[in-house]
Amino acid sequence: MKRLLSLLVLFVLCLTALSALADVYTDAGFIKKIPMKPKYTEAVDHHGTVVRLTYEAHSYALEAIASGSFEICEAASGETVMPEVPEGLLPAAGEAIMVEKELYVYLPYGYDETKDYNVLYLMHGGGENAAYWLSEERMGKGTCALLDRMVEKGEMEPTIIVCPTFYSFQGDPKAYTFASAAWPMYFWQELRNDVIPLVETTYSTYAHGDVSEENLTATRAHRGFAGFSMGSATSLNSAMMHCLDILAYVGSYSGSLTQPEKFLSAMNSFSDFPILFWYNGSGNADMAHDEHQVFYQAMLSALPDRLTDGENCCWVEFKGGTHAYNCWLPHLYNCLRVFFH
Repeated sequence: MKRLLSLLVLFVLCLTALSALADVYTDAGFIKKIPMKPKYTEAVDHHGTVVRLTYEAHSYALEAIASGSFEICEAASGETVMPEVPEGLLPAAGEAIMVEKELYVYLPYGYDETKDYNVLYLMHGGGENAAYWLSEERMGKGTCALLDRMVEKGEMEPTIIVCPTFYSFQGDPKAYTFASAAWPMYFWQELRNDVIPLVETTYSTYAHGDVSEENLTATRAHRGFAGFSMGSATSLNSAMMHCLDILAYVGSYSGSLTQPEKFLSAMNSFSDFPILFWYNGSGNADMAHDEHQVFYQAMLSALPDRLTDGENCCWVEFKGGTHAYNCWLPHLYNCLRVFFH
């Protein structure tokens, strides 16, 4: 209860400070309100290509739960508890859990294997999958139209967009609800061990096919991660807290779900790696708005030597915006206006 009260007090103190920042980002060319103007997704002459890649990977989250090494924090009490796993669903501790997975890749118009491309790894939210952002069966028509236009109008450098999924199970998703808190926490292992090596040996990126730790660190300024809702939690709990040595740009849309103490500890461990830009976005009517805003302002206060609002991080809020794609798409646009520069 004391923890909750302290967060509420911090939130009240933050409101005034954050409201004063509303007009800081004009020079970035950000979309600042919704609905987004139709021009941002208008048809253009040239179109990128969407392809699907398959791969096999460990279910790192389920393996952690099976080993007993993952605990869930109960927000009301602040205590940690082990997730209740249905009997017989997971193998014994130490046994590998392998799953077949897929991801979607947007290759910008004119993709050329002789050129080097920046890469943005873009995550979906809870209950969705790798197809969400780029497949025509989901939101791909709008997303690809936005990306195509940005490339054609010169609003961003031609960039490879990669959409994986943090889920790693086989069978009925309802059987794995016990793992819901674990997916954002353990995706970093799959990102480092499986996703980035697959993508950056298949396509022409600044890594040039060399996915050694040393080279991924050397090319971190050409790699970013963003996501919404649980994907936003993944951007913090996996990307920033475990992969800041191999990526330099992060976008967090609609939520944090991150423990400040653990985040600060992770930032200290990555003190040698500057955050080139951390974009935070929400709608003021979004169900995740308050906790995300409180977390962002708390990190600004705690890390004044690492984060400067308006320089390498920001908070962008859409009046009337909810937990929905019509906010997340303009947040993606805004990220691509400031990433990789």
